[in-house]
Formats: sequence, structure tokens, C-alpha cells
Amino acid sequence: MDSVTGMDSGISGGSGSGGGIGIGAIDDDQMFMQGMAAWIGGTGDLRLAATAATVEEYLAAAPEPGIVTLDLHLHNGSDPVANVAALVGAGHQVIVVTVVRDQAYITATTEAGAAAYLTKNNNLDALAEVVRALHRGDLPTTPEHAFWLSRDDRPTRPRLSPRESEILRAVGEGMLHETIGRRLGIGTSTVRSHLKSVRAKYAAVGRDIKHPAHYRDRVREDDLSRERLDPNP
Repeated sequence: MDSVTGMDSGISGGSGSGGGIGIGAIDDDQMFMQGMAAWIGGTGDLRLAATAATVEEYLAAAPEPGIVTLDLHLHNGSDPVANVAALVGAGHQVIVVTVVRDQAYITATTEAGAAAYLTKNNNLDALAEVVRALHRGDLPTTPEHAFWLSRDDRPTRPRLSPRESEILRAVGEGMLHETIGRRLGIGTSTVRSHLKSVRAKYAAVGRDIKHPAHYRDRVREDDLSRERLDPNP
């Protein structure tokens, strides 16, 4: 596949003119792509909206923002992390699908905005569940993805307490300090104190939080948005 193949007028994360959940796919393994296309056609609720062999070709076709599967190592030698960032920057939700189990790549692509990382030893049903979860608005984490992220002990990732992590997540989601305090049963001043500690810990590793949007960025970069507020930490 050396060019974008549009199977609909564009890609959509919801029901479009073709019906079902639209998926884009970027992979230069033709055998895998043919098998994936045949499988998607039989799911009933998914449709392959467009395919391409490179991220550049895919984005040049200007597809509507949606869910995209991306092979980690494309034959054009493009940087996997840059590929994820380019797709996320264009509004797409990216699922990395690869044969590679590598701590550095898993962490780096997640920080670049990949919503999920799935190795090709999983069956296509596992991919379908990830796609459906994203379509529902969930943040899916396969056991494999969660395992590798949990092993990330780089010095650039600060060690937050459970309470600091959940307050950072809540602020990153746009929740007001007063609302966080009510949900956790603590005072607003305590919420602010925890956030001060969070900022100090991020500053200590060179990742300052200088703008409200940076809270959301740190949640996404460090894959913290997968748990809920707990009034009894």
C-alpha cells in the first residue's frame, strides 16, 4: 500500500456514512492489512475508513479526526514517537499496534499521546475492544500496557503520593478545587497544598507546571488518567 485508500469520505470515531465505528490504519505490512480489513468487515460494528503506508500520506488526505491504528516501525524509517505526536496533533486517537515489546517505545509513545499500545501477538478481538472503549470515551489499558508503564522508574517522572496523583488527575480534567475538596472530604486549602507539592516535584525533574493546561499535559504524558477519585486513600 503506497497511498491512502479512502473507503469512505473520511475517518470518524463514530457512526458515519458507512455506519459503525470508523477506524484508520497506517501500516505497510500488506498481509496484515488485508487480514485486518477482512476481519473488520465481519465485526458488524467497525469499519475500515482509510489506510496508508505512512503517516504523511494519511495526514495529507486530511481525514476527519478519529481512531487510528499505527504500526510502530514503518519502512520509511520515520520516528515512531514523532508519528504518534503528528497524529495526536491532528486530533486522532492513536492505537500503536506492533510486534515490539520495548519499555522505551511504550513509554515514549504513551507520553506522545498514544491511547493504547497493543502487540500483534494479541488477537484482533483485543484490538476491537480497545477501539470500542475509545469510542465510548474510555481510556483503555491492556494488562501488557499497564505492566510496562508500571515499570517506568525514570528520574524524569516524579514520585507522587496517591493523593497527589488523584488531585492532579482531577485538575487535569478541569475539575474546580472546591469540587475536588468536596469529593475527597478535604478543604480547598488542602487541595491547593497538594498541588503546590505536585508543582514542586515536577519542577525538580525539569518539567515545570507553569500554566493550567500543563496539569492536563502531565496527566496525559505520565498516563495518570485511568483511575477515579477515592475519598479514602
